[in-house]
Amino acid sequence: MPPVRVLPVDAIVEVGGGESLMTAARRQGWFWPTVCGGDCECGTCWVVVEEGAEHCSAMEEAERATLAKGMKGNEPRVRLACQVRVSGPVVVTRRSVRAPVREGGTVKEEGRA
Repeated sequence: MPPVRVLPVDAIVEVGGGESLMTAARRQGWFWPTVCGGDCECGTCWVVVEEGAEHCSAMEEAERATLAKGMKGNEPRVRLACQVRVSGPVVVTRRSVRAPVREGGTVKEEGRA
């Protein structure tokens, strides 16, 4: 599974084949900012790809359209974490990603029951 390093929190997310970055991060207990829950509608989960862009999946029209609605639409290194898949090591920047919250030995998303 290719590793994705998420800055500034310095998280390492192991992304499985065909899995989006956000899905992998949430599976591993990380809080990832989103409004639509990964449906490529809100654009809240955007990341800046710092290194390893060659290991990122091609951007599809739905992702391009969602990015075009927001302030990040003209930035070539910006991708949606709910859409991008990786095939090798990548480094991204996304503030607001937070470490897993543990309650009673189980991981839960921060702010959710």
